[in-house]
Amino acid sequence: MKKVLIVCGGIVAFPFVLVFLLMIFVFVMSFFNGRVDAPTDFSKSPLLATPPAPPAKPFTLKIATFNIQDTYVVGFNRPARMRAIGRVLQQLDPDVVGFQEAFVEDERAILIQALGNSRLAHSQYFGSGTVGSGVFIMSAFPIQEAWFHRYTTANEWYKVWEGDWWAGKGVGLARIALPNGGFLDLYNTHAQAGYGNARYRLVRKDQMLELAQFINDTRSKTSPAFLTGDMNCGPGKEDFEAAVAAAKLVRMMSIDTRLDHIFTVENPKFTAELLETVPIAERVQEDGKTFDLSDHSGYMSTIRVTPVS
Repeated sequence: MKKVLIVCGGIVAFPFVLVFLLMIFVFVMSFFNGRVDAPTDFSKSPLLATPPAPPAKPFTLKIATFNIQDTYVVGFNRPARMRAIGRVLQQLDPDVVGFQEAFVEDERAILIQALGNSRLAHSQYFGSGTVGSGVFIMSAFPIQEAWFHRYTTANEWYKVWEGDWWAGKGVGLARIALPNGGFLDLYNTHAQAGYGNARYRLVRKDQMLELAQFINDTRSKTSPAFLTGDMNCGPGKEDFEAAVAAAKLVRMMSIDTRLDHIFTVENPKFTAELLETVPIAERVQEDGKTFDLSDHSGYMSTIRVTPVS
């Protein structure tokens, strides 16, 4: 009888012990959440201190944004999807891509390998928080320097199941050398998700204002600048419009989208003409499975950039 009582007591106590151990784990891991692996002190940027000469001739850019849901727990068929995304992007042949939710290092390596025969030979990941920002840039042209700003506002730390605080979300900048002279400033971001919580709109608005400030502080006035990202908001929303107004963003997409966007930054030295936008939302088969590339559609815009005399 005594053994039975001990066993029953153990069964009853097990969930409480499990929760207690989980709380200890979360508490310990929170000490590592302040990390930012990418460079953050953009005041040391040589190309910001001495702005490069602007591109002299018109050129065409193919810019893509893609939330690839490369996440643990909710991201399924990840290695197969990374290989498939690589194949699709090889066919589209973009010049630069801003990825979001590229959290898993081994699977970023699969994606890079899948793009090994493409022009996207240069890459920059922006590590942040406990699990990383998920913000990842690939480019056909050399990345001369990179900088990151981690958003100072996020959801509550104890909401582990949401994960935004643990990801250390923010905005990354890759300053990219163009093949015919001059540079391109490419920004890429992933903002606070909604989760049906109205309060997160205020968190996201703060993030969008930080995004705009980072763009205004870091962009080279002699280089065209573009922003890609999953902003988790869209036209007409207060958070979205705050970023557009503060950073003087112009949307470069012919498709209406809810969360994922491509922008140029207004600059009197350049004009940007949108030629085309295509979705990246294929369904593929591999290893006997049929699946979508991601739970988000990706998008690619072709843009003509012309220097103003």
